[in-house]
Amino acid sequence: MDWVLLATEAGEDKKEFTDLNFATALWVWIAFIATFLILRKVAWPIFLRKMEERENRIAEGLKKAEEAEARAADLVERQEQILDESRKEAQRLLAESRAAAETAKTEMLASAQAEIGAERERAKKEISLERAKAVDDLQKAAVDLTLEASARLLKRQMTDEDHRRLARDVVAQAASEQWVVGEVATN
Repeated sequence: MDWVLLATEAGEDKKEFTDLNFATALWVWIAFIATFLILRKVAWPIFLRKMEERENRIAEGLKKAEEAEARAADLVERQEQILDESRKEAQRLLAESRAAAETAKTEMLASAQAEIGAERERAKKEISLERAKAVDDLQKAAVDLTLEASARLLKRQMTDEDHRRLARDVVAQAASEQWVVGEVATN
């Protein structure tokens, strides 16, 4: 601690940087106030204007960002609506296609059934005609056989009247037995 006392005793005649001088303090305050007033008059308005411009640019940027966000939200909503409409249209087209396919299927089945029915009726008619023809051929054959058999049995020539009477009898008998022949033919 002796060395601190020695340093203070030796430096008493010299002025230190940390020593307070009223005149210096006054000039420092005058310089500070002058600088403050000059800056307030010249630099501060420019600085405020630049800050306001920056604030306005930031506000405009935020406003534009909000508008862009709103437009993007509108576009997303519109896109969702278009997508929903497309889905509904696709479902409608699919339903129409299914209905058209079902209608075509029904029409084709009805047409095929009608053709089958017509073919069945035609076949029945042909069978009936063939049956009638077979019965007629059978009757003619029976008449011919009867005439031949009767001529052989009688060993004589028959007159036209005899032939007619005999043919009528055979045909009448064959007609009464026709159902028996028809049933045998179908079995």
